[in-house]
Amino acid sequence: MPMVSCYADDRFPMKVDKMKQFLVIVITVILALVLLSLAGFYLAIRPIRLISRVTPENFGVPYQKISFRTQDGVQLQGWYIPCSDPHAKTIILLHGYPADKGDLLPSRIFLHEKYNLLFFDFRYFGQSGGWYTTIGTDEVLDLKAAIQYLHSRGINEVGVWGFSLGGAVALMAAPTTPEIKAIVSESSYARLDWMAYDYYPFPGLRYVLGELTRLWGIIFLHYDIKNVSPVDAAEKITIPVLLIHSKNDETISFRNALALQEALKHDTQLEVMFVGDSFHGEPVRNYQNVVNDFFERYLVHAKRK
Repeated sequence: MPMVSCYADDRFPMKVDKMKQFLVIVITVILALVLLSLAGFYLAIRPIRLISRVTPENFGVPYQKISFRTQDGVQLQGWYIPCSDPHAKTIILLHGYPADKGDLLPSRIFLHEKYNLLFFDFRYFGQSGGWYTTIGTDEVLDLKAAIQYLHSRGINEVGVWGFSLGGAVALMAAPTTPEIKAIVSESSYARLDWMAYDYYPFPGLRYVLGELTRLWGIIFLHYDIKNVSPVDAAEKITIPVLLIHSKNDETISFRNALALQEALKHDTQLEVMFVGDSFHGEPVRNYQNVVNDFFERYLVHAKRK
């Protein structure tokens, strides 16, 4: 009587078990990536709110607490520091992420000798209202609201000095905001999607997590981070721009500065200050003289077309 092999039948349950184990691993990895990206997205748009205690009073400078509302109804808080010169020009100072207006004050107050200054907190940050930050998109509305506030004081031309997030906002607002006559963009990102990829400290998973973060932005905030692009806006800018960036910047890499420089190459009034001896948020050497000279030439003594 011939013998019948049961080998194939014995292996089939083992194959099924291995397939189940494989599927469990795949589903677990996918779920982990989804949860990690969701947590990253939430923490990005709702970081810990920092409120500085320093005010212009600490520097012996008279100032006014101000507030104004954006086009989409967010109440923003700020300081207006008038210059003693009644003919002085006005500069708006824009803070970085996730800081507030007070974070900028010590390094910007020197401008008060020659200019009116307006500091304010972007939405969600500092003392301003808002449930979350969009890290650039709706913050353009914040800057435009600040300029509308200045209109109420009879001020129709401004310079803008933005740091990090603030620099990106200034560049994105400039093409549609004729009141802006000169920009200092310090340590700005070039594209928000680049920042999303760099946000996660997992080299092999950065693209996947970045794309998932992009998906959450589309679903929950109704905007695509690929469209949050100072580098695209820069191609439309024709006013004077001073780019400041450090090659050692560990938060916003130097490739962002190079991309912005390339996008602004058509601008005959572009100036760059690239250094290699400072980190993100650390003032570069001689910055006060460089910025003062830039605004003196392009805001105070500029010839308007």
